[in-house]
Amino acid sequence: MRLGAMVLAGAAAAALVGGSLPANAQTPPPVPATGAVMGPALFVSDVKRSLHFYVDGLGMRLATELGPPQRHETILNFGDPGGAALILLSDGTAKTPAAIDHGHGYDRTVLQIENLAATAARLSAAGFTPTPIRSGGVSGYQVMVITDPDGYKLELVQSPPRP
Repeated sequence: MRLGAMVLAGAAAAALVGGSLPANAQTPPPVPATGAVMGPALFVSDVKRSLHFYVDGLGMRLATELGPPQRHETILNFGDPGGAALILLSDGTAKTPAAIDHGHGYDRTVLQIENLAATAARLSAAGFTPTPIRSGGVSGYQVMVITDPDGYKLELVQSPPRP
């Protein structure tokens, strides 16, 4: 073993034992995380009422249901099995629906919608009242806001057409 390699090996061993490397030693770059955002999990007071809003009004699809009755999860998406989803959490054992307390940390969930005008019409037909569609400025985005039955604010965004 050459002297330089022996010094480096000694420094590495000292670092393992002593807990620090010499100032001129290089540390390996961090390994980037991989993954995807699956979507928010929202406590709801009445699953049937929420399904009316999200499925009949927004046009989402029921992807799956799982979990025990005391913490049941109803997972909704826009039809893409690998895409983002909304998870509706509920307590099926409660005698009466609990009021949802939002606190001050949550502001809104932003959903990309293909056709805001059709979504606004579907929401209105289901008995919900979205805000008027407004332009997102020079970028060409259109935006509409609506609040679900438990008070969760949703911002619905339609991207501009691609050239």
